[in-house]
Amino acid sequence: MKAQVCCSLIAVLLCLSVYLSTTDAKKLVTGNGEAQPKKAKPGVCPIFNLDGAVFKACLEMCSHDGNCPNDDKCCSTGCGHQCMPPYKEKPGVCPKINLEDDMIGDCAELCSQDGECPDDEKCCSNGCGHQCMPQYKEKPGVCPSSNLKLGACAEMCSQDGNCPNEEKCCSNGCGHQCMPPYKEKPGVCPKTNPQDAIIGLCVELCFQDGDCLNDEKCCSNGCGHHCVSPYKEKPGVCPNSKFGIGVCADMCSQDGECPNDEKCCSNGCGHHCVSPYKEKPGVCPNSKFGIGVCADMCSQDGECPNDEKCCSNGCGHQCTAVSKVKPGVCPKRFPGVGLCKGLCVNDIDCPKDEKCCSTKCGRECTPPFIAEPEKPGVCPSRSLRIGVCAEMFHLKVFILML
Repeated sequence: MKAQVCCSLIAVLLCLSVYLSTTDAKKLVTGNGEAQPKKAKPGVCPIFNLDGAVFKACLEMCSHDGNCPNDDKCCSTGCGHQCMPPYKEKPGVCPKINLEDDMIGDCAELCSQDGECPDDEKCCSNGCGHQCMPQYKEKPGVCPSSNLKLGACAEMCSQDGNCPNEEKCCSNGCGHQCMPPYKEKPGVCPKTNPQDAIIGLCVELCFQDGDCLNDEKCCSNGCGHHCVSPYKEKPGVCPNSKFGIGVCADMCSQDGECPNDEKCCSNGCGHHCVSPYKEKPGVCPNSKFGIGVCADMCSQDGECPNDEKCCSNGCGHQCTAVSKVKPGVCPKRFPGVGLCKGLCVNDIDCPKDEKCCSTKCGRECTPPFIAEPEKPGVCPSRSLRIGVCAEMFHLKVFILML
């Protein structure tokens, strides 16, 4: 009887010991005694390479991702488990392999993923196995357009990396070959008015500037594309206009639509063809600060009536009658020297600093007389009738002018 009681007590103690040890184990794992699910961290474990299995320790260093710090995952080492950073594919694209070059690479798996390659190299197929290769980078620029069957029907390249220097792998219309990239020619295509759209052929005679000769560009004719000379702005400046002065309609869009030397200019509300602004002859009079009104009553000569010019008044700008007499003195002339024609009326008819001077028979533009500075000293006294009776100084000026 006593033996049975002792056996029963031993059995109860054993059960209690097992229960307590199980509870403590759960508390060590969860920390609060409550069972929690094992959540896998995002990412993929790096692929295990059998060639390196012998170098990995055959230890179970972790059982799931939760045992690992940060974003490390619990991954197989080939013989055990340990925490490792997840595999991340490198950016970029593997270079293409031509079928005829399949046997260039070794038929061996020298890598299994990008993480096993140095720097920015990727683990790529060599046609028979895998090895680390520099990633493919497309060269800058655009392939020139080509019409069908202009080139050889053969694949001479598969990507830009197969081409030397800056050349790109481009379609020749039937296959692919290395070509210099397309470069747009300088200049702007002339605009076409909608009403003129039927003038051009509805045919694509070109696709880009490279299809055109010399400096011509591939431009729209309103219905298709053809080669034309680029638009060139005419020389000169449009005259200023105040808002609302002209008709509110666009009679032109660029200088090329205007006759002769006229330009397409704003009239304040629209655009029309007008003669370019030309500065009026003459020189603005000098003015001291504060003499005139501090307002810009004009901005260029074309806004002033008759022969007036837009001049500074010392504080602003206003239309002012120009001085018709330029500084300086006309040189003396000998009778009979000069053209008997009226080539000018007053100084403002002459360019730069030239003056309108008399020739004794007409008038012509002449550089002004510039007196030489007087030399130091005194002229020696002379007796009468010693020397030539002529004005040698003015003769000297005349000879220089000739």
